[in-house]
Amino acid sequence: MYIYKTKIKLYHTDAANLIFYSNLFNLAYECYEEFLENSDFSVLKIINEGKILMPVVHAEADYIKPMRLGDKIEIQLSLFSSGKSSYRLDYNFYNENKEKVAFAKTAHVVISIDNYRPVKIPEKLLNSLKTLKIK
Repeated sequence: MYIYKTKIKLYHTDAANLIFYSNLFNLAYECYEEFLENSDFSVLKIINEGKILMPVVHAEADYIKPMRLGDKIEIQLSLFSSGKSSYRLDYNFYNENKEKVAFAKTAHVVISIDNYRPVKIPEKLLNSLKTLKIK
């Protein structure tokens, strides 16, 4: 599991001072990107090498409790499953009181930048993802 701590900022919220629904995915992606950066498999490195892409092919979320401006949030990222060329990540969002406030999941497919067809998950990436597996 990887833990990412952040705070709900003004631009995350709507006129009702609640997190705007799509911004939950922005926060999830920030967590994922920081995990990759800390795993020495950064998004920038992937783009610069120009061999693979890892697009999100499915995403969904459940909003359990309100998240408002100034709330401190902890996101727990974990690997739910992985296959030959795809993987699914789970994101559990908790507030300062350790209450679960949201849940998101994303499914990714590793594809060749040349033909956009699925390819095997690179070993280095797979090893990094396996560190997210909850035992």
